[in-house]
Amino acid sequence: MTTLSLRARLVLGMVLLMAAGLIAAQVAGIAIFRAVQLQRIDETLQAPFQSGTIPKVLTRLSEDCDTSRIAGGLKLPGDYAVVLTDEAGAVTCTLAQNNQSGGPVLELDGPALARAAAENRVVALPGANPDGAGWRATVSPIDGGYAIVAISLASTKESVARLTLISVLVSLGILLIATLAGLMIVSVALRPLTAIEGTAQEIAAGDFSRTIAIPAPHTEVGHLASALNAMLSELRGALDQRDATQTRLRRFVADASHELRTPLTTIRGHAELLRDRGSHDPADVERSISRIEAESRRLSVIVDDLLLLARLDDVRELTREPIDVLAIATESLVDARVREPGRVITLQHPTAEPWLDVAPTVLGQEGMVRQVLTNLLANALKYTPVESPIVIEVGVRHGEVVVSVIDRGPGLPPGSEAVVFERFQRADAGRARSQGGAGLGLAIAAGIAERHDGSLSYEPTPGGGATFRLRLPHQDL
Repeated sequence: MTTLSLRARLVLGMVLLMAAGLIAAQVAGIAIFRAVQLQRIDETLQAPFQSGTIPKVLTRLSEDCDTSRIAGGLKLPGDYAVVLTDEAGAVTCTLAQNNQSGGPVLELDGPALARAAAENRVVALPGANPDGAGWRATVSPIDGGYAIVAISLASTKESVARLTLISVLVSLGILLIATLAGLMIVSVALRPLTAIEGTAQEIAAGDFSRTIAIPAPHTEVGHLASALNAMLSELRGALDQRDATQTRLRRFVADASHELRTPLTTIRGHAELLRDRGSHDPADVERSISRIEAESRRLSVIVDDLLLLARLDDVRELTREPIDVLAIATESLVDARVREPGRVITLQHPTAEPWLDVAPTVLGQEGMVRQVLTNLLANALKYTPVESPIVIEVGVRHGEVVVSVIDRGPGLPPGSEAVVFERFQRADAGRARSQGGAGLGLAIAAGIAERHDGSLSYEPTPGGGATFRLRLPHQDL
């Protein structure tokens, strides 16, 4: 059964149910028909005895078993028979149908006849007639024995057999028609599933742009089609994300290789220079050693940044502790002023919108949050003129701690906002690598913010410049 197709199983199940219903109906109908026929025979047998005519005739017939002495003779219908017996059940006289000789042979038993006569009811008697149909009979006591008036069940048996044959033929015809109609109905009903199957095969072949038509949204097939379309949408999104991830990974590997190759090439070049000419020119030796140290430090920074990015990609949960963001911002401000003593860097509470007067505390790793502010300040110091002021704002609103680093520099070039937080991306593609760095600072800052359930965003500063906002969930202490 499980090897059959859905169409075959549906049609077979429908035909089997219909066959069971037809069999039950035909069996019940034939049984009722036979019961009605027997009831009619019983009523026919009892009617002459109720009128009193048959008992008188039977009494005269029992004297010498000669029907010719009875006025007009005794004419019986074709299915009737009269049998006279003694008290032991032995036959003494037999009257065949229509006075023909060779009447029926009945299997009689004296005690059984006595009980039937006493109960005054119609009984069933077996007979040795060729058709084996049996008899329905009434038993009446007479002088010295019993008189049996019987009607053969041959015609009833024939009628039942004929009705059974007709019922079987009609049922087979109905089942044949039902099978053909079921095939048509099921084929039409499964047509949407066939269409879904065809679309699924095209999708399996690689055409992920296909969608499944929804024939009727509120039907089972419609629900299936909607679910499959939703699954296909998720699958397409996952595939697009996979392709984008692979593209970013390839670009990341290429950029990382390039970033690492640049300092390594410089180090190797100066090492070769020292080997070839270093002993002849002390100035060249000093210059080469200085460049090797600078490029080594730069290489160490790039490697450290890459390791940090790898840790940020780790799915393990961070160990978190309460952090005072205002204290970190203050310390970052002091460090920036030490590095750039001539720059104007201020720390203030935002006033443009309603802010909460609560401590800006978050849960996280202090070193990571400090690195975000360090990177943002380093970018502001690196890419803005010396005379350009830098403002740090720290406040709490809408359940978030918001830290803004605002400068009045040139800002980001148009079109670079979407990629500024990607790895190895620079605001100015033409900036020298020695000046612009590896392009990992903002990517690291954005990754740290994401690991702390927050975000890092960019927006132009009104009047010119760049504003980077760090948002982290506020934690009440």
